[in-house]
Order: sequence, then structure tokens, then C-alpha cells
Amino acid sequence: MTNEDAAKNRRKSSRTALILASTMLTGLAGLMPAIARADQAPPATPDTTAPAADASTGGISEIVVTATHKPESLQKVPISIQALDATKLTQNNVSNFADYAQMLPSVSFQSLGPGRSQPFFRGISVTGGRNSTVGTYLDDIPLTSPNANPEIHIYDVERVEALSGPQGTLFGASSLAGTLRIITNKPKFDKWEAGMDVQADKYGDGKAGGMVEGFINIPVAHDVAIRIMAFYEKEGGYINNTHGTVGYQSLPITLDNGPGTSTNNTFYSNLVKNAYNPDIEYGGRAAISWQFAPDWKITPSITYQNINAKGAYNYDPRVGDLAVHDYSPTYLKDHYYQAELAIQGKIGDFDIVSATGYFARTISNANDYTYYSVTYDQNVASGAVGTYYNHFTDKNGNYINPTQQYYNHEHDKTFTQEVRLSTPKSWPVQVTLGGFYQYQRQSVDGSYYIPGLSTSLNPGVPGGNLDGSDAPPFSPAVGGVYNPDGYYLVEDDSHSKDGAAFAEGNYNITSRLKVVAGIRYFIADNGTRGFDGTWRNADRVGCWNEDPAVQFGKFIHPGRLSCLNTNTTYHQTGETHKLGLTWQFQPDKMIYATYSTGFRPGGGNRQAAAPAYKSDTLNNYEVGWKTSFGRNFRWNGALYREDWKGVQYLVVVPNSEGSTATINAGNARVYGIETDLEWRPVAGLSLSASGAYNNAKLSGNFCAPTSPTNLAPDPNCATGEEAPKGTRLPRQPIFKGSSTIRYDFDLMKTKSFVQAQVFHQSGSTSDLSLSNDMKLGDTNGFTTLNFSAGLAVDKYTFELFIENARDDRGILSKNTFCSIQECAGSSRSLPVKPQYFGVKAGFKY
Repeated sequence: MTNEDAAKNRRKSSRTALILASTMLTGLAGLMPAIARADQAPPATPDTTAPAADASTGGISEIVVTATHKPESLQKVPISIQALDATKLTQNNVSNFADYAQMLPSVSFQSLGPGRSQPFFRGISVTGGRNSTVGTYLDDIPLTSPNANPEIHIYDVERVEALSGPQGTLFGASSLAGTLRIITNKPKFDKWEAGMDVQADKYGDGKAGGMVEGFINIPVAHDVAIRIMAFYEKEGGYINNTHGTVGYQSLPITLDNGPGTSTNNTFYSNLVKNAYNPDIEYGGRAAISWQFAPDWKITPSITYQNINAKGAYNYDPRVGDLAVHDYSPTYLKDHYYQAELAIQGKIGDFDIVSATGYFARTISNANDYTYYSVTYDQNVASGAVGTYYNHFTDKNGNYINPTQQYYNHEHDKTFTQEVRLSTPKSWPVQVTLGGFYQYQRQSVDGSYYIPGLSTSLNPGVPGGNLDGSDAPPFSPAVGGVYNPDGYYLVEDDSHSKDGAAFAEGNYNITSRLKVVAGIRYFIADNGTRGFDGTWRNADRVGCWNEDPAVQFGKFIHPGRLSCLNTNTTYHQTGETHKLGLTWQFQPDKMIYATYSTGFRPGGGNRQAAAPAYKSDTLNNYEVGWKTSFGRNFRWNGALYREDWKGVQYLVVVPNSEGSTATINAGNARVYGIETDLEWRPVAGLSLSASGAYNNAKLSGNFCAPTSPTNLAPDPNCATGEEAPKGTRLPRQPIFKGSSTIRYDFDLMKTKSFVQAQVFHQSGSTSDLSLSNDMKLGDTNGFTTLNFSAGLAVDKYTFELFIENARDDRGILSKNTFCSIQECAGSSRSLPVKPQYFGVKAGFKY
């Protein structure tokens, strides 16, 4: 397929998605007059913040959010926000990030499995830079991690808030495109509460699993309460590691992942197994609240979670449906704790909040790197690379298995402090002032290793010494802290410090017209210090023994970080701002217009060929509406344009064994609309729908690198184009939407329900570079169906559910083990959750 054909197909897909989106959205809007006529409830009173009736009376319940750091009705907040309250989360069996991300139309994500997901908002989805484009918060503390956000189990949670668009004024650097907030239930002073849920489940043809969850709220005294939550979950798995073999071209070596005894030429790994990606997770949360004075409350809390995930969560369609050929172990062990100290009080009529957080996370993961090893061997077989790359012999002169495996150990620590002060509610100007400080430290020890390399020899390297002379046979091992057999070592410490002062407020021009403004001044510092590379990189910085008489242990590395080829720092100051106007033209109807900006700090690269990358910024122009028609129909939405400048993008550094670097690839823009509605025409019956259309494309040419030694894009595209103006941004469906119908009814002495859902999203591109995207291929659109039914008797609940009932194989993203240029032929696909069914029983006191 040519680039022109691909462009035609994309334009066709864009038109199809646009037609689908406009049809759905127009149809929903067209329902409003009829719904308003059908709604016979009394007219809304001026006080629309009073809780509406629940499903049993036919009305829509109010949702209170804290997206602006103060409690407000969802219908009064002039930003595009979707809130999933505890009822919605329970009704949809939400327990993790992938579950609630499916319900958020403006959110897409890439993932390698639990604890390895990265969210995107509104098509701002290019991978690059140290920081995420989306901020993730647990209560008032950001948990955004440089590479992948920690998994947060969703249970005993008050709500999940998704704030679309840049939230830089109140939420800072990692909220360039949006913010996800998980708000937990807090201890209650006035009542005992307890609950427990037990679930048995199974993935289609996969294995069975189950989950146990529970919580308790204990009012110890009139001013002291404790709340505890705990869970244990085992997922049975659904990816099969089927039998396979693969051979090297330049060596008489064959790999077999089945059972057997390895010989000099055939190496067996005994890894064939069905449903070989089980996942065990457990953890909990504990909080204690003490109201030590009439207007003062202190709440320390701690959250802990542990993940032990085996196998791969992406599959290889070339091997079979939900199947792979893995030749070495793949797993993730990930555990973290988040401690928070929240203090709320009053100084006079001013409200003050202090939030202090400490986050610590340890990750150990291993990945099979067979396909990179075998693919790169083709370069050896063709003569493009010398045999020194992968021809290694042991003390008996036999070739060892040159297949690389990957092991990574990472430890993250983050300290956060934020203080906010809000003016009295009686003042004509409502202002929230605050200060923010965060320090993050990340230690990484990654090794692409070959078992036995430290005791094996290559055949020598022509011109391998720094003076250009030939290097006789030696072991190229660059051993690190965790493995002596490293072929490529990543050993570094990174840090980032962020400080900010911010203010956001509003002023009522009239009783119906309000102006909103905010600003944030920030300071950002980050740096990386360590080693990244092979024996050649060590040699260049004097950490390699060139003595020809020394064949083993040539890496001069007496301790961690004793050999350095990376030492970068980056400093930046600036501001981000917001300005908006809100018109409450009826008590239950509002229109708002917002201009807001977001930023993400720049940073340094490990590779000399890549200069430091600058910050990227996002300007958001948005018009939205929040409307209710009586007490039975609610319709919210927003139209927006976003301009993304200095897009941070990850590229592969030439002649560096696959090392990557971040560059600023140019500018992009997004046109979009997002909307959600809920209608309860009669008592017990509820219909809801949400959808988003995002047209995200480059607004200028993405130029090729200036040269192999200078990866900054050539400003005039004299060296060619990676992608022309108008190229779609990757990993973002043009349209994503869902609809739900639920009926609650009395059956004998039970409260019963039936529910059906449909989810749809269009296809997406896989990489910003057209040539890379052609190699990897785009994903297709898909639709999935969920059904559930259940009943409640007194304090007990019982439910049957099935998700993805037709077992549709929708693909969320395509991923490779190494650079797309080298490994596109062995890419894997991340599927939407396969068919998943189960039974659930619960008790609430």
C-alpha cells in the first residue's frame, strides 16, 4: 500500500466516523424537545443543587464533584467533565483503569498489561517526553508516573472524575491534555458501615478467576472514625503461549518454546501453556479522621497495592487468536504505597486545605526479547553487521544461545505538598490560592542480557579499539547490579522538581453571568545521571579495559553509577492561564466559554545525537453547555479546538542498538465534540449515552532529522518529511461512544434490574511517522456488548454479568518489542477485554 492509498483510506475512515458521530449526536440532540414534552415532572426550582430523586422515583441523582477544589454540582462546573459516581462504578463492575477508561469517550490509552498503561485525552496521544500528558490523582495527591501509571483498584470509591482539556492552572505540569481523579470514600463519624463482595468469573475459553472485596467504617468516637478497605483478585488469563520454533540465519541455532532438553543447536524453554497470563492483585486502604476542633479535621491515610502478572497481554495475530510464541519468561511484579496527610480547616472565614503525600513504588519486570534478537540477526546474515554482534562461544568452543532477554528493576519515590486557601463564600469574588511542590526520584536498572555472555567470547571486533586497531576476542558483557550478562545496560537515576503558585477565581458580573480566571507560575527542574549503552559506549567514556590480555570482566564498573555517559539537567520557568465566561441563562441551563492553556516540561536526552527537547504547550478554546430538562433528562457537551505546540515525540537514535530520544516534532491541532446525556422517562427506566469525536492532526510538516548526529527536525524539511501536515495523531479513535439501558423493578420481594450496554470506537493509526505507520498498520473499529441482571434482598445483592458477549476482537493498539523499523514484522496487538462472564454476591450493612 502506498502512502497515497493509506491517506485515502484514512480520509474514508474519517468521513465514516464523522457521519456516525454526527448521526448519533444529532439524534440525541433531536430527542430533547420530545423528552422535554414527555417529562411531566414539576419545573426545576432555582436551587438545582438540591439532590434530585433517585431511580426509584424516576429522577436523576445529583453528582457533586471537586474538580475546582471545592464541592459543586456537576451541572454548575464550567468545564467538560465526566463523573462516574459510586452507583455507576458498581453498575458497570468497574475494578481497574481499563474498565473506567472504556466508559470515558475522550480517553484512549496504550498498555502492555496491568500497571503498564498510559492514558490520553482528546487525541493528544503521541508518545515522548519524560512526563505524561494526563495527570492522575488519588484524592489530592498526583500519582502520575514517568512511564506508566500505577494500577488503582476501584472499590469503596466515591467517584472517578475525568476532566477534559488542559488543567494546568489547578493541576499543573502533567495535566497538559486532561486529568483523571479518583476520589475515595472518607471515614464517617456518624454511622457504622460495612460491606463485602465476592465474585467468580472466567474469560471465555480462558481460565476461571475470582475476587473478594470488603470495607468497614468504624466511628470510634464522636470526633474520630476509621475506614478500611481490602481486596484480593485473581484473573485466570486468556492469552495462550502455543508451541513454536524460530531459527537464526547466521547461526545453526533453533529456539523451541516447548518441552525438551537443550543441545548445542536447539534450545528449549518449556513455556508452552494455555491462559499463561494470570494476574494476582491484592491491597487495601486505611484512613482515620480526627476532628480535633470544630472547624478542623486531619485525615492520614495509606493505600497499598501489589500486582503479580505473568505472561503477555498483547497477542500475535500471525500466530493465532489470543496466541503468542514466547521463548523466555515475561512477568511484572509491581507494588506501591501512597501515604497522604490531609488537613482541612478554617482561619476566620477562609477555608484552608493542606495535602501532603509520599509515594513509593518498586517494579520488577521481564520481557521476552527473542524477536528483536532474531530480527537483528538478519543484519548479521546479510553482512551489514559483523558476527561479533551475536556469535558467542563458551569455554568449549560451542555457540551459546544469543537470544536477549530483558529484566528491569525500578524504584520510584515522590514527595508532594500542596496548600490551598479559599476566600469566604460571602465575598463577591471567590478565589482559591495555592502553592505546590513535588520532588520525584526514579532509579532504573535495566539489562538486555544474554545468559552466559559474561563467560563467553565474541570472535573479535575489527577496528573495535578507540585507536581503530582490531580488538581480539573478548566478552562484551556490561554487567549491572542485577545481572552480570548484560549486552545493553540502562543504569540511571532521574529526578524532577516542580514548584508552583496558583490562583483561580470567579466573579459574578450579574446574577446570571460569571467570569472565571486563573493563572499558575511554575518552576521545573529535571535531570538524569547514569549509563546507557553497550561495551562501545563504555569504551568511549573510559570504562572499558582495552588490554588484549584481558578477555573477561572488561567493564570497569566497581559499583552502581560508577560509569557515566549521561548527565543531563534541564531548568524551566513559565506560566499557564485560564479565562472563561459562564452564562446561567436558566436555573438548570448553562453555557460557558473557556480559553485555557497547559504545559509539559522539557528535558535532556541520554544520547549525544539528540539535543535537549523543549516543553510542549496546549491552547484550548472551548464552548460547552450543562442543561437539565425537568428532573428526568440531562444533556451536557462541549465543542473545542486545541493547538498543540512543540509536540514531544520519541524517535530511534541511528546506530545505537535501538536507543530512543525525545524531539520536538512540530505542531498539531484537534477539533472535537464530546457529549453525554441521561434520560429517565419513567420510574425505573434509565437510558444514557456518551460520545466524543476527535479530529487530531498535524498542523504543520513533521520534518526528518537534520542528520544522523543531530536528531532535531530540519526546520525546512530539506532532509525529507516523516509526516506531512494533516497526518492523523496516533492511537486515538476519531469516534468513541457508548449507550446504556437499565431497568430497575420490583420482583416479588426483591429489587431487581436488567442492563444492556453497547460500546463502539473507530479505528486509529499506530504511529505518527507515515513510514512507521505503514509498517505497523492501523487498527479497525469495533463494537462490544455487555449484559447484566441481578436482584437485591434486604442487605444482600446477587448479579450475573457478561462483558463483550460476542467475544469481539477489537484492537486498542499495536506494539513492538523494539523500534518499528526493526520489529514491525513481530508486532503484537492489545485486544479489548475478551468475553468475560461471572456471578457476584454482596452484602452491605
